[in-house]
Amino acid sequence: MSKHQRPWWLLVNKPAGLITTVQEESASDEQVFVIRGEPVVQGLAWLTWGPAAALLFIILLTGLAIVFNVRGQSSIMRFFFVAAFLALPALAWGLAIIVFNRLAAKHLQAERKAKSQECRICLNQKRGEFSYQIIDQTLASSIEEKLAYGNIRGAKVTPVIGARNRKAMRLILNTDQGMVVLLNEALGTPAQKIDLAREIEALLKL
Repeated sequence: MSKHQRPWWLLVNKPAGLITTVQEESASDEQVFVIRGEPVVQGLAWLTWGPAAALLFIILLTGLAIVFNVRGQSSIMRFFFVAAFLALPALAWGLAIIVFNRLAAKHLQAERKAKSQECRICLNQKRGEFSYQIIDQTLASSIEEKLAYGNIRGAKVTPVIGARNRKAMRLILNTDQGMVVLLNEALGTPAQKIDLAREIEALLKL
């Protein structure tokens, strides 16, 4: 669970929050929910190295125009230089984006993985056992625990007190030992958490 080091040339845009998916797996006596969230990490090659490559070509073409005294050349030569000024910087911009996007792809994916969060919830009806595993790659931590159904008082979604975002919610499991946060405010949308709370409540009552 090591923190990914981004190369110096790679600038990114990282909006707040995680893109969360919920995968449901069911067997004869077991129901499993896998909730995984990854940050949005977008490369900015189009905004950095694209313009840099275009500017480099403009400087190069300007130097060639001075060296070859384009103004004193024939109209055909002047036409080709004008066409080059119009086409080559745009082409360089596009090629730079393609090249740097390919170079950045593995780094962006590694950073998404290094800052991902996951919660795996399993309800075993036959054993009457609730188990969960929470993995936070950002904190390099993992929590895993099993609880008997008899020790669980229910699941609910509660707002986060003091959060800047009024829609910030957590999925809580009430147990005899206290509250367990299954999904924090970053992992999962309010709708996903409400659906999961209903699913858990229904399975606990079976």
